[in-house]
Amino acid sequence: MIHGANAAEERAIDWSIRRYREAGLEGMPDLEVYVHRSNEGCRDRIGYYLAGRIDLCTTASSEPYQRKFALHEMAHGWIETNVDGAVLDRFMQVRGIATWNDRSFDWKQRGTEQAAEIVTWGLGEGEIAPLLPEALDAPALGRLYELLTGREPITPAAR
Repeated sequence: MIHGANAAEERAIDWSIRRYREAGLEGMPDLEVYVHRSNEGCRDRIGYYLAGRIDLCTTASSEPYQRKFALHEMAHGWIETNVDGAVLDRFMQVRGIATWNDRSFDWKQRGTEQAAEIVTWGLGEGEIAPLLPEALDAPALGRLYELLTGREPITPAAR
């Protein structure tokens, strides 16, 4: 369900959902997506995911960024539902991450955010690089995406 979106925002959200299907990433949990006109609805962030609810505050963003943030917040739900603890532990070990979601750590240092950024990269159209502590090349990102999803990325940036 999508709440509060205009036609362009709804298209960006629908596009994001289709990318998961195109990539063969089944098992998306039921989501309630709320689009807000200010960052207050997203806890002063651009997006927020918690327990099946996605809040997006991307009204001032271009369409590529609206898609990216929708993919990112959906990635939290997909990972939470589909990726087992052993895979997450391996991901954190490979990335040298100390915490999955300790908010006392910088956003880029948390495993949950790095994983969501990598899944987002693997599903996106290659327009926006993932926000990670360091830049990674496409082969490295592809390996991490495959670790998390068990599939090859569909982004043209992987080729």
